[in-house]
Amino acid sequence: MLKRFVLYGLPVLADVIVGLVLFVGRHSLATRGFDEATVGSVVLCYGFGYVIASLMMSRVIKPDRVKTQMLMALALVVVICVVLVRVRAVLVMQVLYCIFPLAMSLYFNAFQIYMLGIASEDNRPLPITVGRYTFAWSVGFAVGPFVSSLLKNIGTWGQTYYIAAAVAVLIGVVLYSFKPERGAEATATVEASPSAASRPNLALAAWLGTFVGWTAYNVIVIYWPIQAVQLGVSATMKGTVEFAFAAAQALSGLALAYVPGWHHRPRWMAGLGLLAVAALAVFGRGVSAPLFALAGVLFGIYAGGMFSYMAYHSMVDEAKVVRRVATNETIVGICFLISSPVAGLLHRAGAPYGGAYLGLAGVMAVGLVVQWLVGAVLVRRGRIDADQVATG
Repeated sequence: MLKRFVLYGLPVLADVIVGLVLFVGRHSLATRGFDEATVGSVVLCYGFGYVIASLMMSRVIKPDRVKTQMLMALALVVVICVVLVRVRAVLVMQVLYCIFPLAMSLYFNAFQIYMLGIASEDNRPLPITVGRYTFAWSVGFAVGPFVSSLLKNIGTWGQTYYIAAAVAVLIGVVLYSFKPERGAEATATVEASPSAASRPNLALAAWLGTFVGWTAYNVIVIYWPIQAVQLGVSATMKGTVEFAFAAAQALSGLALAYVPGWHHRPRWMAGLGLLAVAALAVFGRGVSAPLFALAGVLFGIYAGGMFSYMAYHSMVDEAKVVRRVATNETIVGICFLISSPVAGLLHRAGAPYGGAYLGLAGVMAVGLVVQWLVGAVLVRRGRIDADQVATG
């Protein structure tokens, strides 16, 4: 029972922390009347720290020490969240949002290696493990903003950081108490299985899709707090909209886990991407919270597939998992980093947001076509290689 909670409960809790901290940072600044650039600086600073950290993780992460590394990361999270409670100066807040992702990158990189090691004991199919993992962390990403928005009704934005610190302590206690079977943590370094080697790996296509899709999402969450203030949306509804996105992402990732072979069919991500483009159109035309929630659901369905696709292709060859997981997290960090400049490039101060969303939808559509083409080439190349091996 504890093992199942470690595998799927801890990702929920970890992303409650991330979702909460990013939500509170953005919406607290928007509520205080700061402009788009300042609100976006929260995402920019988080992305800067995450990229720097993730670039180092392939060398930092040691499969036989991942548990200790996770505990170190959680201790740093607690300290940062407690300090953030009383911070009002924007510059100090930005510095802390650069340091916070260093801890989270260490935790997420280490956890994915830890997860793969203890999950392999049960011989569960990788698509199921990845789908459940995507579901779990997406639920956390949904709960964080929702809980934050509710707590705002009984306290200040700053006091909400205490919840993130408490969750980090809880994760640490569970991890410290859990004792996997001897040697389980090191199993993520074994050689790739013949079945994995025989299928084309689409990691490059997955990284391209995530680069486009996650950047688009982070542009949305820079625009959305300001839109919400302009439209007079309540704190509870702000959280509900972001909850709708992450909840749809969770359910999408879980449902796709039971679709045989979809990870090796590039047209699946192209089809799901159409929902994301539609979501951007709804965000651009939206005038009420229910419409924004609908857009969040559409984009979330795509994102569930996007992250499952990336996680699967990074883990399918266990001999390369440490490097590929580090690349995953680097891509995620780059998306955080560039989203604020992209948001500013697409939207002129004081102008309606419809044109900006239309431009974002166009960029995303092009990116999805490129992803599909790259995936198709990789599949074709993989088939040719397999035929050559078969014919000697």
